[in-house]
Amino acid sequence: MGRLTLSHLTFTGTNAAPASVDFSPHVTVVHGPSDTGKSFIVDAIDFVLGAKELKEIPEREGYSRVLLGLELPTGEHITLARAVGGGGISLYRADIRVEPSTPPDETLAAKHSAASTKNVSRFLLDQVGLDEKQVRKNARNETHMLSFRDLTRLCLIGETEMQAEEAPGLSGNPVNKTKEVSVLKLLLAGEDDSALTAVPSAQDQKRLRGARQEVVERMLSQLESQLQDIAEPTELETQLGKLNRTIDQHSTTIGRLAEQRGQLLREHNELQSRDYAQRSEYSDAAALRQRFTLLQKQYESDLARLEMIAEAGNLLGYFRSGTCVFCGAEPANQHLNRDCEGDTTSFGVSVDSETRKTQGLLDDLRVTMESLDARTEVLRKSIATSHQDVSALQKSIEKLDAKMNPEKGNFRDLLAKRSEIEKHLGLYAQVKTFEDMIRRIADETEAEVATAVAGLSLTAVREFSAEISKRLTEWDYPSAESVRYDRNELDIIAGDQRRSAHGKGVRAVLHAAFTLALAQYCFDRDLPHPGFVVLDSPLVTYRPPDQPAEASDEPPEGVVRAFYRDIQDNFDGQVIVMENTDPLDPLGPDALDIRFTKRIDVGRYGFMPAVADDRPADTLAL
Repeated sequence: MGRLTLSHLTFTGTNAAPASVDFSPHVTVVHGPSDTGKSFIVDAIDFVLGAKELKEIPEREGYSRVLLGLELPTGEHITLARAVGGGGISLYRADIRVEPSTPPDETLAAKHSAASTKNVSRFLLDQVGLDEKQVRKNARNETHMLSFRDLTRLCLIGETEMQAEEAPGLSGNPVNKTKEVSVLKLLLAGEDDSALTAVPSAQDQKRLRGARQEVVERMLSQLESQLQDIAEPTELETQLGKLNRTIDQHSTTIGRLAEQRGQLLREHNELQSRDYAQRSEYSDAAALRQRFTLLQKQYESDLARLEMIAEAGNLLGYFRSGTCVFCGAEPANQHLNRDCEGDTTSFGVSVDSETRKTQGLLDDLRVTMESLDARTEVLRKSIATSHQDVSALQKSIEKLDAKMNPEKGNFRDLLAKRSEIEKHLGLYAQVKTFEDMIRRIADETEAEVATAVAGLSLTAVREFSAEISKRLTEWDYPSAESVRYDRNELDIIAGDQRRSAHGKGVRAVLHAAFTLALAQYCFDRDLPHPGFVVLDSPLVTYRPPDQPAEASDEPPEGVVRAFYRDIQDNFDGQVIVMENTDPLDPLGPDALDIRFTKRIDVGRYGFMPAVADDRPADTLAL
């Protein structure tokens, strides 16, 4: 059967550096501290594969598109692209890791549709040989077309789902339980439910209505227990009216203070803007003054040099008539400058002319420097005054804040009290709604699940249980040989207890074993499976029974080493692991080790590039 392979996940944006992570076709381990983007990678993969929305995190700002690279069973590399805000999915038949500049080869809808193949679910299902497969959805044998979203629950496990009490493969929603069991049966047996014939029955309908009533009565009982010590609705309405009037009074007072503060803040901002402009001008003037000083020194140096030339010319007789000091020609043989008067030659005239010109430039420069110095002094005084005014406004704002804080505290308490009363009134409204529903609703969950469970082959469940036990044995899990998957409980039984009865660390390890065992079970029997497994934090919370809670915050070294060794040596598909702890041993040549440091100066900060604060410091000193 065909398998999909994830090759990379990339975020692109017009004004943001691309954020990208590559995946090995065999084993990829992304590890590092919390809040570095590991779980966000899992969420983003799920989003491109059709999830409704992408988690909102501050680091996502500036990115507009998510690119997920895949290798199809045919060996072709494609890229699925989706805007971070949602919508359709663009398919490019190439490996793209930058913002696409060409139209997509195809546009696929994110939501599954049985009536059209132009959606990402049908496209991916076709690649793994599961398109148009039907799964049972209720006790009346009504069927539902398999969606790729039904499969992600079995191969892409987030941290919350990894530790949840719900059984692996089940969402916890009773309405979907029958369908979810049927999806598991499809993978274990390789046969869908398309041959079933719907058999509605009046007797079944009557039984189901009774079951629904029982569920609603149970929910009604829970609501009534929450309202046991709560005042009656009429009294709550009276309290709510009084609170609203008091809140309006406080709101008026806070609004008046906030208006005053807003005015002061506007003045403060204007002063700061003016101060910034003056500081900028002062800085430019200082720089210009330095350049003028250098120019003044240059002029003075030129004048000194001209004076030296004039003195040397007089001393050597360059400026007197007679025998030429350069070539020794007698006056009769010299070609004298006709326009020159006196005994000075044209060489002397040039020196005098250059001296007068340079002296004129120097005089103009000194006038300009005096004007610049005067302006600089005005700016310096103005900046000092602005600083005093800004400080005064800041103190005024702080006084208003001190006056507003008690009002805000009281206002928050009033709002919290009102929210609590509104919550209780909402519970009373729910009670009335459930009372109206009791006479006309039914719950078909138990009958549906029982029917679906009967379709699970005992042989397939036994072999699947053996695969789970084998994998846990490789991980040095205590009493792994007794762990099994129970068909009736639809859960893993470990230590004679359901998985849900254990702590979150054991639940995570057992969920990881379930997911990997299911994939390997399908691979060994050439049954359809997406081909990849993504696990978020399967080990970080696990602690064996003989290790006290205060012994260590880290999972046991033996389990960690065995886990990574097993997924490299004994798993035939692609597995991507997100963990807070580092692998204790170097990974093999076919594995990819990606470490996030949460430090800008060491290694890779996280999935999203860290942005340093490059704002210029104020270098003006008064």
